[in-house]
Amino acid sequence: MTTSFHTYELPGYQLQALEKAGITAPSPIQEAAIPLILAGQDVVGKSRTGTGKTLAYLLPQLAKIEADKRALQVLILAPTRELTMQIEGAIKQYTEGTEIRSLALVGGGNIDRQIDKLKEKPHIVVGTPGRIKEILGRKKMKVHEVKSITIDEVDQMLELGSLKEVGEIVKSTMRDRQLLFFSATVSDEAKKIAKDWMRDPVFLETEAGSMIGKIEHVWFSTGKPDKPDTLRRLVRAYNVNRAMVFVNENKGLMWLVSEMRKLGLTAEGLSGEAAKIQREQAMSGFRDGKFQLLITTDVGARGLDVEGVTHVFHYDPAIDAEHYVHRAGRTGRGTQSGVSVSILTPDEKFIVKKFEKALNLRIFSKGLEQGKIVTRRPGAAPKPAKAAGPKKGKSNPNKGKRK
Repeated sequence: MTTSFHTYELPGYQLQALEKAGITAPSPIQEAAIPLILAGQDVVGKSRTGTGKTLAYLLPQLAKIEADKRALQVLILAPTRELTMQIEGAIKQYTEGTEIRSLALVGGGNIDRQIDKLKEKPHIVVGTPGRIKEILGRKKMKVHEVKSITIDEVDQMLELGSLKEVGEIVKSTMRDRQLLFFSATVSDEAKKIAKDWMRDPVFLETEAGSMIGKIEHVWFSTGKPDKPDTLRRLVRAYNVNRAMVFVNENKGLMWLVSEMRKLGLTAEGLSGEAAKIQREQAMSGFRDGKFQLLITTDVGARGLDVEGVTHVFHYDPAIDAEHYVHRAGRTGRGTQSGVSVSILTPDEKFIVKKFEKALNLRIFSKGLEQGKIVTRRPGAAPKPAKAAGPKKGKSNPNKGKRK
């Protein structure tokens, strides 16, 4: 029998918000985490992007807030501004019609204005570690009544070098507070930190089944000079309207954007070095459907949450299984399905078996024939997806050709 949100005795305002959002039953990570968090248990939750992690930790924490108490009770730390604002949006959505107050604190915003907002005594604060640490350093935020702290995307926090700040923030709260880690991946280092900081943590892992069920994982073989045109042909064959394309380095990112435009596709680039206004413009255009392809890096995509991404293209293969999970999780969110497409040269094909073994899933070999996607026989060596049309002269290995 399918579990209902009513099982957890969540407040009526949350049940109404869930119904309004069309969410009728908890996802696996929500089903596992909500009762534990309501009971005050420290939890480490691992579940891929798009499986409902935010609501898994947010609903039970909101349910325990005492709205008549003018004190900060819940603190959420996120690695990026984008993720912080997405969490703040979810808080607003699931506290509509209540007296619960929230505040987002991110770098780049006016700190004096943020400090003024703290005078309104928010019950829940979500923010980036750097800005929260700065405000705590000014002694402008009281955390002695914080009941629970959530570290969202803990592995990204570690990658960004935010661990020291996070640790200082956690230590500034009472020792009996609840501590939660949630992430698409949980490294051995994150597990060790959890055991050091938490009291008898429960480790939850629900990603594998969701990834297999919601996302089709495929790969295509191509020659290195033909990669740009292979990407173009795949976008056409899959009839893509909104997709993310991953490259491994900023160098060459804008070149690929230019090549896609030359080949008749609409594309924008988003690097990890992009300024705040550039990121906002790129994300706004992508969400509004102004272009088909958002070409980015693993760093550039941190904290991004965009609905309706139907395909993820790995133009460059992910550097390891954990990065593959983060990339692929950009599609197939919630009840939607998606396709994760790796475009591999003969020298890169070894990663297929590597990722299949690490993630316990199948990545199917596909091919392109006359503009159509075809499935290769098991064990058959796929032919490279050559660019359409005749070639003349020598190919430039550093530049894709328009056919």
